[in-house]
Amino acid sequence: MRIAVIGAGPAGLTSAKQALAAGHRVVLYERTDTVGGIWNPDSGGAYDGVRMQSSRMSFPYSDFAPGFGTDFATRGELHGYLRDYARRSGALETIRFGHTVTEVVKRDGAWQVTADSLRGPATDAFDAVMVASGELWEPRRPAFVPDASTGVRVLTAKDYRRPQDLAGRRVLVVGGGVSGADIAAELAAHGTSVDWSVRRRALFLPRWCGDHYNDALLSYIGRVAVEELSYQDYLKWLESLLPEYFAQYRATGLLPESGFHGAVHVNDRIVPAVHSGAVTVVPAFERFEEDGRVVLTDGFEGRYDTVLLCMGYGMPNYDFVPELRREELYEHFFHLPDPTLAVINTPVDTEAFGTACPYFEAIAGWALRVFTGEAVLPPLAERADWCARHMDRLTDRRYYDCWLETVRIGLAAGTLPDPERDFTAYWRIVSHQVDPAGLRPDGPEPRPAAHDHALFDPAALKHRVLAALPAGARAGLLACGQITAEEAGAAERVPPGRRIGPELPYRQREAADEVFAGAAPRGRG
Repeated sequence: MRIAVIGAGPAGLTSAKQALAAGHRVVLYERTDTVGGIWNPDSGGAYDGVRMQSSRMSFPYSDFAPGFGTDFATRGELHGYLRDYARRSGALETIRFGHTVTEVVKRDGAWQVTADSLRGPATDAFDAVMVASGELWEPRRPAFVPDASTGVRVLTAKDYRRPQDLAGRRVLVVGGGVSGADIAAELAAHGTSVDWSVRRRALFLPRWCGDHYNDALLSYIGRVAVEELSYQDYLKWLESLLPEYFAQYRATGLLPESGFHGAVHVNDRIVPAVHSGAVTVVPAFERFEEDGRVVLTDGFEGRYDTVLLCMGYGMPNYDFVPELRREELYEHFFHLPDPTLAVINTPVDTEAFGTACPYFEAIAGWALRVFTGEAVLPPLAERADWCARHMDRLTDRRYYDCWLETVRIGLAAGTLPDPERDFTAYWRIVSHQVDPAGLRPDGPEPRPAAHDHALFDPAALKHRVLAALPAGARAGLLACGQITAEEAGAAERVPPGRRIGPELPYRQREAADEVFAGAAPRGRG
């Protein structure tokens, strides 16, 4: 097939690499002059001091280990990793740099892709299109933002580059997520006066938990099972690993009382910074006044030299594909009327946690198998019904675990072992660390997760997954020696409500959100 890939970030590179490996002809369109997406230092997508939240164990593609020894990559290291991946995979040779795709339409049985460059517009025909243009490009802003004449400088996380640029200024950082926390702590470490506006409490954990990476604590199945602990018991377990850190955390008043156990914001500095007084937590931002003053939700009004908005990003702009409606993306990836158009991205209605490269690798693998017929989607009527049920409230955000979704997508695509036929290989993956190399049939023997055995009985979890398989499948696994008679019997005794589907389903919504009251801003009487 002739396949167009749009965007040379992590999603586009694995799409092109896998398409090439399958024997397809590929053109990868990239608007800038190098690969990397937001990790390209010249793209304006990530600030200078950013570091990966995922460790060198969990972040890479399954078949390409990083060549550096840093445990948590810097922006430059990750950009270098993606450049090496593009070169060694052959994807680099397919890229048309400096080409901005302006239109994708289906005409005369083919996808017509038009891209603009210094030479002018040009159109080529393709059998399939993979849209991997990313989502972290258009920052959210309030309805009204004052201009510079008011004396306040308003920036977004995308505008921010380094703390030295704001030295000596009084700064309000708006947003309680990863970027807001990281930037607030970075500014405070360089002597800037920082107030941090937080709407909801989030769980922040450092990159290292004792002697282990944060993301090496639990296996795939462990990430499902840990949700069965009460949230308070979960916090107590984490406190046993990080007693000094949690003593500071509880003293700040920032520790959440409820939430998703896997919804971990990884940051080493923000809790100590708040505890020490270097960062002051204030209530949620409400609006700007016309004169540049900030109004918080408790009614406080005040002035800052700089307001740095870390309010997340808007929905990706797919206007260059006139036929594409977000409400018509089956499983959030496949164009409902014609699945030869696929979006390789996280769903727009989610707050995603987990690592990106292996997740994008899984989606791209599924899309390519759908294009060729190796993987079959449900009939159009079933896909339309799924879209009607799942795509009607895209502004209602839900928790999304990219590690667990990687398993679900891999099973749907047929790229991971089918537990009904090869339970041994399936269990080898899901009962060990979230190491992408372990997802490959020829990959190394994965390592056990650091704390699964301390929290759960792995044998009981195995029985619960086996119980979710059809009885005939269990009988077949027993006959070929993949499970024992004792395991088959234990699976039979698992009550229906305790079974765990092999796709590892997990909780994605809460009944209500907790709003944080915050503390008083500096200088308030």
